[in-house]
Amino acid sequence: MNGVNMAPSTHQCLVWGMFLLGGVFLLEGCDPTVDVLEPSEQYQYSLFAALNVAADTQVVRVEPIGDTTQVGSPPELEARVILKNLDAGTQVRLQDTYETVGQVATVHNFRTTHALQAGTSYRLIVQKEGRPVTTATTTTPKRPPTLLHSVEGETQPFLLPCEFDAQGNPTERQNTFSVRAKHLDHLAAVKVYYPLGRSNSAPEGAGGIDYLDAAEHRDGGGYRLPIFYGQDLHALFRGTENRCVPRSAFVHPFATVVVAAGGPDWPQWREASLDNLARPDTFSNVKGGHGFVGAIYTDTVRVPIEARE
Repeated sequence: MNGVNMAPSTHQCLVWGMFLLGGVFLLEGCDPTVDVLEPSEQYQYSLFAALNVAADTQVVRVEPIGDTTQVGSPPELEARVILKNLDAGTQVRLQDTYETVGQVATVHNFRTTHALQAGTSYRLIVQKEGRPVTTATTTTPKRPPTLLHSVEGETQPFLLPCEFDAQGNPTERQNTFSVRAKHLDHLAAVKVYYPLGRSNSAPEGAGGIDYLDAAEHRDGGGYRLPIFYGQDLHALFRGTENRCVPRSAFVHPFATVVVAAGGPDWPQWREASLDNLARPDTFSNVKGGHGFVGAIYTDTVRVPIEARE
């Protein structure tokens, strides 16, 4: 990659933070800067995106490569971004939006409401002075994941109030429900959302809690996704010890689990060693630049709250 590298905080955000929230792709709290050790005219822009078939809006972050002293992007970006359907031969131009991320830096997010097709190859093209200088190609999944609130025929309910042990900690067995994810080649992301009132919700609750690392691959195919909600709600509760968020604090009587299936070229991040993850060419599929562009297909399942006897 000719000396192009990424800051560790950016790397972690991209590997674990890509996800859909409210139909818009976000990189919450990510460091948007790119560290270039050896700037080169061969590498013009960095691209970051997770194209989602289920989303109503696609968002692609485009950053210029070359100035390592600047925090964020300049107001004017000499770039035109095109999303091309390689199977149909059609293309659409994305609209530039200049936004502030995390009240730290300003970035260029290019957007389109153009609907994506499942099982289709797409290419993002960044043009400068009318010629393509940076591109990335990816293929969308053929279908969304099939989500079931049961594992091997058994349903583990979402029971409240939480149950605690003698030491005042939530017990995992009594405060866990599971979701089964089937019909997906690659598991890209898992997040859990608890719809809580503002006074009872910490930042983790508002933005969703990551459960990708907890996923268990099943021999018969698919994944078991155990959600230790007792631990989550205990951490979110702002009050006395030995408590978790009460049922009355929920705006809606359920938790929502969002699962993203990755496309056929989605990398297996969790199976790579730390040494390999530190190499820029391990996770960048951008030509003439740097970053990562992947494709996902998300679906959700609601797990209703039940009263614990």
